[in-house]
Amino acid sequence: MKRTGAIFVEVIVSILLFTVGILALTGTLFYGVKMVTESRQETINEQEYKNSVENEILGIIQGSDTTPSGIPVRSDQIIINSRPLPFTLYRYKQEGKEGTEMYLIKRGNTP
Repeated sequence: MKRTGAIFVEVIVSILLFTVGILALTGTLFYGVKMVTESRQETINEQEYKNSVENEILGIIQGSDTTPSGIPVRSDQIIINSRPLPFTLYRYKQEGKEGTEMYLIKRGNTP
């Protein structure tokens, strides 16, 4: 029995399978690099947002800026040592991101 060309076909099939495997591995590698890059940029954006809010709060504490840019959520007063103390609660939230809320309680009258 003669097997002419059988070894050639086996070699071609094995090369084809090897090529498909290498292409899948390369695609996975590029996807991983893309995800790391997107994650890095997202982390930078979140940190810049938090830094801007903290700088605003620091400005309020130092007295150079008196009006918060956050959204006023609630104005009320509490009683401390029989004296009413008015306050306003401000909320800061990064657009399009869940779990990025930061709150500021500012003493004083409503805005």
